[in-house]
Amino acid sequence: MEIPAGLTTDSRAFDKSAMDSGIPSLLLMENAAMSVFFEIRELVPRFDKVVVFAGGGGNGGDGLALLRILTDRIPEADLQLMLFGKFDDPAADYSKNAAAFNYKILPGSVKILNDLNEISGRVLFVDALVGTGLKSALRDEMSAAAEFINSYDPKKKFVVSVDIPSGIDSDTGRATGTAVTADLTVTMGIWKVGLFAEAGAARCGKTVLGKISATQKNNQKFQYFVEDDPKPLPHKVPVDGFKNRNGHLLVIGGDIDKIGATIIAAKSFMACGGGLVTAAFPKALHPQIAGVMPGMMLADTNGLESKIGNYTAIVIGPGLTKIPFDLGILRDFKGTVVVDAGMFDLMKNDERISRVLAGLKVVFTPHQGELRRFLGAAKDEPWVSLVARFPLEKEHILVAKSHATFVKTPEKTVIVPHGAKALAFAGSGDCLTGIIACETLFHGLAKGAVNGVIRHRAAGLLLEENFSATAHDIELLVKQIALTGRDEN
Repeated sequence: MEIPAGLTTDSRAFDKSAMDSGIPSLLLMENAAMSVFFEIRELVPRFDKVVVFAGGGGNGGDGLALLRILTDRIPEADLQLMLFGKFDDPAADYSKNAAAFNYKILPGSVKILNDLNEISGRVLFVDALVGTGLKSALRDEMSAAAEFINSYDPKKKFVVSVDIPSGIDSDTGRATGTAVTADLTVTMGIWKVGLFAEAGAARCGKTVLGKISATQKNNQKFQYFVEDDPKPLPHKVPVDGFKNRNGHLLVIGGDIDKIGATIIAAKSFMACGGGLVTAAFPKALHPQIAGVMPGMMLADTNGLESKIGNYTAIVIGPGLTKIPFDLGILRDFKGTVVVDAGMFDLMKNDERISRVLAGLKVVFTPHQGELRRFLGAAKDEPWVSLVARFPLEKEHILVAKSHATFVKTPEKTVIVPHGAKALAFAGSGDCLTGIIACETLFHGLAKGAVNGVIRHRAAGLLLEENFSATAHDIELLVKQIALTGRDEN
């Protein structure tokens, strides 16, 4: 299921829409605090105390409301608070300032701390320092608090961040300086894009979407969505199926010293349910390539024009340093073209390639370095910005590969969350290329691209489960791809 996600402006618009429809900010804050409570209520008894670090904004107000809820629901808990902002302004309008109101009604049983050195023992930390409004480094005292949380004995702590770990930019995922490393992040209302990009993914720990009783209004349009429960669609294999019903992939190979990329993409296509694979290389190379993959046919790059209609998908780019034929022969191709690896450097230097691809069904699958080079981006340009400005035609898809992968269409961007640590090795991206070539045949362009990423992720998780996160063996990964296609019904 795709759940709305957004930047800071989207999150604020979501909250404002709720308030405009009649839901008071106090209720939104109460619901946010209750969402955190639901996630930690079974953890509280395992620790000596709960220590809330509260900043002076709405994020801190969520933390203060949580202390009141804990006092009511788990009265035996030792509850402590460190404030990093001003809540007791006599001039505050408590009817409008939900954070100040929650400070005003803070239970007297909550111990207010004045020094970090007062904290000891087994601690459940609640990071409510600052949320989506952060655009610069944490202030000195907040930075010191974040460093204290991070350096606390890992055997004696559990860290929960409210909305987003403090110090992480919710739009880009970048650490603006010192940032909290959480074990659990409960984000409110909608997903924050920064949880899935750059440092955000490593800092947030497990992520949970907290419900605040605010519903999406029809006039709020979201550009980003998150696959909330990423499970690959099963393949329904008919009893009378045969190879020609399952697609014929053409892999346009590159240099022979990089033939492994071609083989990996071809094997992944077959493991995902594909029926036939042909690899195109210059005829002179065929004697050296023949037999390296049983079941893979060979074609000569010279003379492909008359055969191009035989294929249902084309992969071009793995191991490629130059295009070995006139790319214009693809102009009338009706299937999916998956563009990978070396093609991005070639496209950057030859505008004719983009003109040919403009009228085709194309899935672009760059990793971070390829995307950065293609766009001529500065080293410090955020990943989210790179994805946003990648140019797409009507039937084009961008699969921007990273620990969380962003699948962008001309209409929206779907984020498939991080989770498969075992995929961080050479060749796993070529696997994804082959998977997408197959999935777009079965499920169409956009849905197939997303499901291809999900299937790739699932294969990585199986690799970790069946072996380990360090099992960097491409043949093992290909076998896990086959397992992700099992129909459990």
